Amino acid sequence: MVSVKVKATRIHQLISCGVKSMEFILREAERLIQKHKTRNPFEIADCLNINVLYRPLGKLKGIYIYTRRSRYICINNDLDSPARRLVCAHEIGHDRFHRHLAKMNPQAQELISYDMSSKPEREANIFAAEVLLPDNEVIKLINDAEMNFFRAARELYVPPELMDFKFQILKNRGYRLEAPLNATGDFLKKARPRSRALWFL
Repeated sequence: MVSVKVKATRIHQLISCGVKSMEFILREAERLIQKHKTRNPFEIADCLNINVLYRPLGKLKGIYIYTRRSRYICINNDLDSPARRLVCAHEIGHDRFHRHLAKMNPQAQELISYDMSSKPEREANIFAAEVLLPDNEVIKLINDAEMNFFRAARELYVPPELMDFKFQILKNRGYRLEAPLNATGDFLKKARPRSRALWFL
């Protein structure tokens, strides 16, 4: 019982120490966009040698797997094209910022699964919002008098929650914006996988 508490504390410390600032996340997203000359997450994954697979995952939308020095993004094959795109971008965020957690030993993985719903998910969502939603496109839409927040999200083929993350980014850059919702980091998550070797949405 004592050893489990120690492991859980150690995992919490690892997650806390690994928290990335918004600026750090945005710089990495911009670096990848500039280096690979694309915002397409599938093309970015290919350039990073991350294998993208489609599998029946039930309610789970996607997972990031690191095993034997190979990286995989598994996407639920029931998702439509815009959702696949979002999941791929989100999981690349985990690859960039949380691979150290996916490398942890199996016992630790089981404990991590109870403490992953906030900071790592938020960081992956910030990354996905920056990759998928260029500033100029979002600003152009929200400046349209006939366009509201939810319509703008539909125009950009993203859920409103991801648009909220983009609003947070733009506010960080000095724009005065308010979203009509407050998205949580785990808005994509539907179910948790049972495997200990998986990083999940």
